[in-house]
Amino acid sequence: FIFVTLCIVFGIRTVSLTWAQIESAAIVDRYDEVFKRENSEKRLTAWFLKLSLSEESNIDEKSGDSTIIISPDDRVMLIDGGALSCGALVCSYLHALEVDRIDAILLSHPHIDHVGGLISVLQEFPVEMIYMSKLEYSTTTFDSFLSIAADNKVPIIYLQEGSEFDLGSKIHAKVYNPEANIVYYFGYPANSTQFVNDRSLVVKLAFGKSSILFMGDVYTSRELDLIEKYGSELKADVLKVGHHGSDTSSSKSFIRLVCPKTAVIMHDRLASLQVYNNLKKIGSEVYLNCIDGNIRLSIDEEKNLTIITQFDRIVDF
Repeated sequence: FIFVTLCIVFGIRTVSLTWAQIESAAIVDRYDEVFKRENSEKRLTAWFLKLSLSEESNIDEKSGDSTIIISPDDRVMLIDGGALSCGALVCSYLHALEVDRIDAILLSHPHIDHVGGLISVLQEFPVEMIYMSKLEYSTTTFDSFLSIAADNKVPIIYLQEGSEFDLGSKIHAKVYNPEANIVYYFGYPANSTQFVNDRSLVVKLAFGKSSILFMGDVYTSRELDLIEKYGSELKADVLKVGHHGSDTSSSKSFIRLVCPKTAVIMHDRLASLQVYNNLKKIGSEVYLNCIDGNIRLSIDEEKNLTIITQFDRIVDF
């Protein structure tokens, strides 16, 4: 056997694989199955999208997050759109699902790796409404997003903690973050990365007894605030892990409280082995776009869920 060593991002842990293992895994690509849109009146379906940057992108850029939600009554919501150069890819995924209109865009926060790709989406698809926070922020990319939304006459609905909305007749959403009255520090927006991330929309989608919690990019200090304020109300069957699985987020106390059966880390690399292991230790099934490719999750009202990944996992950590 010929062995090859794969080095995980940290450069510490290595795994030996045969070429046969690599080649056999490489031919398994369930893209068509993952993006097969099945009309179901009994399931909520989420596509956690694998994004990749263009070759011209800076090495320090993040591809970001983007998730497609389709309700049992065929309502479509797009949560974030990834980086600017990911817009065409997000649009291609929407086309693969035969989406011809978007009922709602939910923007967790205005950083470029979440809002950038939404510009292409607004240019290519009719959009009924946009949900976002009132956070004051200005960049060329975010301003372009707002300008195109205004040109297309897409109404914007501002959300804050305590806000609620419905996606169709069966999906109910509750918002836990950001705070109603955002207090800006002197000199804002200089050095505002954590401040903006901590004002991400934190949203839980509920479908019968089932729920999915989207954490945006909030940091551990903000998680502790949410734990103190909402406690067990944050429990969810599925967790979209905060801040791309980075160790800035997903504290042990938060993970134990939410206690997700399934967790999804959305990033083009493994940002923190510790976060991954902490989720595994509480019994969560953890999926990663960087390993599993595109991920389709469907769940019924009784917490029964089905997951299809684009690729087989030939190694765990």
